[in-house]
Amino acid sequence: MSALGPTLELGDLSAVRAGARVLDRVSLTVAAGEIVAVIGPNGAGKTTLLEAIIGVIPLVAGQVSVGGRRLHGLGDRARWFDYLSGEAEPPSEVRVGDLLAPEFVRERIDPISLRSLKARLGLDPLTRVRTGALSRGERRRVLLFQALASGKPFILLDEPTGVFDPLQLLDVTALLRETASRGSGLLITVHQMSDAEAIADRIALLDRGRIIAAGTLAELRERAAVSTTASLQEIFLALLSKPNHANAESHAPS
Repeated sequence: MSALGPTLELGDLSAVRAGARVLDRVSLTVAAGEIVAVIGPNGAGKTTLLEAIIGVIPLVAGQVSVGGRRLHGLGDRARWFDYLSGEAEPPSEVRVGDLLAPEFVRERIDPISLRSLKARLGLDPLTRVRTGALSRGERRRVLLFQALASGKPFILLDEPTGVFDPLQLLDVTALLRETASRGSGLLITVHQMSDAEAIADRIALLDRGRIIAAGTLAELRERAAVSTTASLQEIFLALLSKPNHANAESHAPS
C-alpha cells in the first residue's frame, strides 16, 4: 500500500472469449497515485484486460484484489473502480450541463477541483448543447470529465487520448496527472506509444494476451537491451523480436 491508499493487484488473470484465450496469466499492480499504461498491437487484449478487471468478462483463473483483499462481484468492484469504455457515447438527447450535474457524476471530487476540471476540459461553453450536436472529441471530453470527477480509488480508461490533437493532449495529460496526485490510481490503454511515454509512470507491454514486460522506461530499456535513449516503439520491437518472448510470463517488474 502506498501512502495515498491501497494497491490494485492483478494476479495471474486468464480469460477466454469465443473459445480463445485472450488473457493469459496477466499479473500487474497499480498503486494509488500511479498512472500505468498498457500498450500493444490491435487484438493484444488491452480492452479485455480492463473489462476483466471490472468484472464484465469472466475470469477462468486468477484474481483481482485491492489492498490484499480479493474482489467478488460487480458491486464489490463498483466501490473501487470507475471505467470509461473506448466505445462509450453519452445519450444524444441530453444537454451537456445535465451530464455534469451531481446525479450523473458518481462519488465526486471536491467542488474546486470539479470546477477546474470542467473548465480545463472546455465544457463550460457547451452546457446548453445537446450531446448529439457535439463533435467526437467534445463527447469524449464530457465522458472523461465524468470518469475523472468520480474520485474513485482506481480509474480505468480505454484509449482516452485517441481523439485529441497534440495541444489538447497536453491538457489531458496534465489532468490525468492531477487526478493521480489526488490519490487515484489510473490504468489506461494507449494506442500511440508516444502518448504512453508522456503520460505513464510505468508501462506494461501486452502481446497476445500476455504481458511481456512492465516497468518504467528505464527498466524497459534495460530489459530490451537497447540504448538509454531508445523510444518505446524501439523497446517494444526489440522485446517482440526476442526468441523467448512468446514464453514471457506476467511476472515482469510491476
